[in-house]
Amino acid sequence: MKRRTFILATTTVALGVISIPVIRYYKKRSKNYDPLIMPFELARFCDEKAIREIGIQYRKQVPGENDKNTLKEMLLSGDDGKRITDSDKMAVMEMLDKKIYKDFADHKIQILTGWVISTTEARQCALFSLT
Repeated sequence: MKRRTFILATTTVALGVISIPVIRYYKKRSKNYDPLIMPFELARFCDEKAIREIGIQYRKQVPGENDKNTLKEMLLSGDDGKRITDSDKMAVMEMLDKKIYKDFADHKIQILTGWVISTTEARQCALFSLT
């Protein structure tokens, strides 16, 4: 075996062996949450602790929404009053994305723990803080 081939093969095997624990580490860190309770875009920037703190602050500011059922009802109801089921995760994600976009367009925003977020995202954080 040529020296160059040996070094290339050894390097490839070593990188493969090293990458397995790294992949497992990151796979364990990433959790799959229900899209109803975890604001997708905000979760890209905040960890669980920050999202929980945002939710707690929102529940303090809006005591009428300090209940799981109330928050779920508000999140799952569209502007037309039509309610979707929480079992269809894709429909929930699509509706929440539309509601978040509409909240920003209508200036329905909250400033919580230094983050400027939509009211829908704040409700998701509040629901997350109750779980």
